[in-house]
Amino acid sequence: MAAKEKKSSYISYALRFGIAGAALYLAFRGENLKEIGTVLLGLNLWVFVVAIGIYFGAQLIFVFRWSLLLRAQSIKIGFWPAVRLHFLGLFYNNCLPSSVGGDLLRAWYVTKHTDKKLEAALSVFVDRVVGLTGTLIMAFSCYWFVPVEGQQSRFAFPYEINVLERLGEYKFVFIAILGVFVVAILALVLSAKGKSLLQRWSRLIKEHGVVIARKVHAAIVIYCTKPLTIIYALLLTFCLQGVCVMAMWLIGRQIGITAAMKYYFIFFPVSWLLGALPISVGGAGVMELWLKDIFMRVCGVSSKHALVLAFCQRLLWLFGSLPGAVIHLFGAHLPKDFSIDYDKSMN
Repeated sequence: MAAKEKKSSYISYALRFGIAGAALYLAFRGENLKEIGTVLLGLNLWVFVVAIGIYFGAQLIFVFRWSLLLRAQSIKIGFWPAVRLHFLGLFYNNCLPSSVGGDLLRAWYVTKHTDKKLEAALSVFVDRVVGLTGTLIMAFSCYWFVPVEGQQSRFAFPYEINVLERLGEYKFVFIAILGVFVVAILALVLSAKGKSLLQRWSRLIKEHGVVIARKVHAAIVIYCTKPLTIIYALLLTFCLQGVCVMAMWLIGRQIGITAAMKYYFIFFPVSWLLGALPISVGGAGVMELWLKDIFMRVCGVSSKHALVLAFCQRLLWLFGSLPGAVIHLFGAHLPKDFSIDYDKSMN
């Protein structure tokens, strides 16, 4: 069973690396690499250093938001341990085949710092939901309410998008996926191994599901009875994400992009949502392709400048993730009194 799981995991990773490679190929296709290098090297080093500093500052705001959610559950692990766990998760978010892998790791290790393990793990996923909600609110608010100088309409696409028509082009793909899903369900229900697996899941749910459901329900009730905490968390989300967007705006202005700031506050949050989808390696390729295309089409930015801007965001993320690698290397994400009894673990 373990061998099959490893094999499926390797296949999943291969597919995601393949998607990342294909998206990067499309993003760089037809581009003059020398010209891209010229634009990139023309970026003032101190502007990039300032952008990195801004990014690190935003991560501290992120940790403060998570600390609020932890305190709502009466969990106190300390600010700096939370900082170390956050940077650890940030490193894995930007290096694993999805941007939720780091959340799973952060949820696992935060349970080592408290006896309220389920509530602590749940806080990570509530934090993710708050972050995604804030991202959507910010992007839509900028779309609807922030004007652009010299533009009467809210948002002018120079090209037409017909979503239903585009989806209709792929109807056979959707039908095929649905068919595979139905066949998989039938195979699971009708086969002997499938029935055995379902019975085992059923027993586990009966033994532990009720207890877990009660704890999760109690934790959610606590968040619901503290609306100010959620509101503060959303406000901090707007702050930290706004700071990150401003860092990218500074870089964009320095390399010669004159697009209105409004578009940064729409396009970059959408790129983060795309990066959260488990279809690529940390959103690699997918985010760059989206940012290049949308800045070119909507803002009239040259392809090389749009691509450099998207690439700078990736560089910013990679430099911002390095502390997480150091933290994991030295075991700084674990409590000081944490130890493993290897003799017992081997039995």
